[in-house]
Amino acid sequence: MKLIKHITSLLKKIQISLIEKGAYFLTEAIIIIVSITISLWVNNWSEDNKNEEIAQNFLKSISRDLTHDLLEMKEDSVSISRQLQCATFIRTLNYHPEITQDSISSFLTSNATLFYTTTLISPNNGNYEAAKSAGYFRLLKNKALLNDITDLYEERFTWLTRLELEYLSYKRKNLDEWSLSQPNVDLSENSIDHKISPINPTILKIPYLQKYSFYASRSLYELRSQYTILIGHTKKILKEIEEENK
Repeated sequence: MKLIKHITSLLKKIQISLIEKGAYFLTEAIIIIVSITISLWVNNWSEDNKNEEIAQNFLKSISRDLTHDLLEMKEDSVSISRQLQCATFIRTLNYHPEITQDSISSFLTSNATLFYTTTLISPNNGNYEAAKSAGYFRLLKNKALLNDITDLYEERFTWLTRLELEYLSYKRKNLDEWSLSQPNVDLSENSIDHKISPINPTILKIPYLQKYSFYASRSLYELRSQYTILIGHTKKILKEIEEENK
């Protein structure tokens, strides 16, 4: 009987010991799990903050670049408009016999940018390309804004540059080379603007120049339209970035 009581007492002690140890290990496990969870949460929170900072800095750099690009585009658009005005004036000159030689000379002095002005958009895309290479695009949560930005740099700027290069190639081949081959034709900026050797207004009625102006005006009209679209798209992106950074 004493043996049974002794065994029973021993079993109870073992049971209590096991329960205490189990509770201890369970507590330790819970503490470890909670610690790991908190550590992961803090790490993710820190990583999210870092990624958010990178995304915001990316947008700020794009905003600065596009602000400068917008100024350039506005200036180029004005230049394109003046060139188009000049081309239109020349190609319709024969339809207006009432225009005097003095009027033509006056117009040339103020507007004959068609002959010597060139525009070629050169966007500030360094920050864009750097962010693209570093994989920062994935950090931008506003995917609609990201699509607008990538569309601007990858499609719209590229398309406008292509149009300008095509026009400049056409101008160089069909106007510049022709001008150099004509001993009595000086279409340089010095000749027209500074009157070192004033241009003879009658050359504007040369059929070749009028034909050139006809085709040039079509290209210039398309360029002006594209500049208008691009300026509008850039303004839209700048406004979206401003809203995103509030």
